[in-house]
Amino acid sequence: MLRTGLTLACLLLTACLGAAVHAAPLPDFSASYELRFGSLRIGTSTISLENGAGGSYVYESLSTPIKLVSWLFKETLHETSKGTLAGAGVRPDTYHYLRSGGRERKEQLEFDWQAMTVSNNPGVSSSQMDIPAGTLDKLASQLAMMLALRDGETDISFKIADDDKLREYRFRVVGEETLELPAGTFDTVKVTKLRDNKKRETFIWCAPALNYLPVRIWQREKDDAEYLSELESFSESLRAVK
Repeated sequence: MLRTGLTLACLLLTACLGAAVHAAPLPDFSASYELRFGSLRIGTSTISLENGAGGSYVYESLSTPIKLVSWLFKETLHETSKGTLAGAGVRPDTYHYLRSGGRERKEQLEFDWQAMTVSNNPGVSSSQMDIPAGTLDKLASQLAMMLALRDGETDISFKIADDDKLREYRFRVVGEETLELPAGTFDTVKVTKLRDNKKRETFIWCAPALNYLPVRIWQREKDDAEYLSELESFSESLRAVK
């Protein structure tokens, strides 16, 4: 279980977020987080969004273990989502996932919006499935969550293309809290992931002042292991204009 700790903590920033909504595009930004397993700091995660011509975007996430625990938590995660971010919401075209340094895993998704399909690992051991409008990859779902909250949504459900499966993630706003974090003090909205398995819990705190960027993510696994991500630094471009 311990050797998968960094993977689980890093995936808190991706696997628990989700889908297309109608809102204005987000600004270019970067942010970094500290990752913890219980009270032990195990790594760092950085995310960055770059907008391009015609509403295109490149969104990246890189999570790495710190040297002091690299003998125990070895895995590095690198994800990239490319697509369109515009008034109609987030529409991914490609998604790449690479886990290295331990149990290596690669994944590539190619979205075909004319055929309404997504191909998994095209050209290798390819598989294909039909998708509904608004389907996202796991990484782009972070952007869609920010936009959904900015639009005032409180009950949110998302369709996520995950490997060769189409999954539904459901979330609900459950309150407001003020948090003191490494990056500063923020008023936040608190969101929970709705699960059938009550042995697992996930909470996400998003800051309206930072365009609803997630600033803290906490998860408890079935074995009671706890993982935490907290914001350490961020681009000033994230500050929402009042």
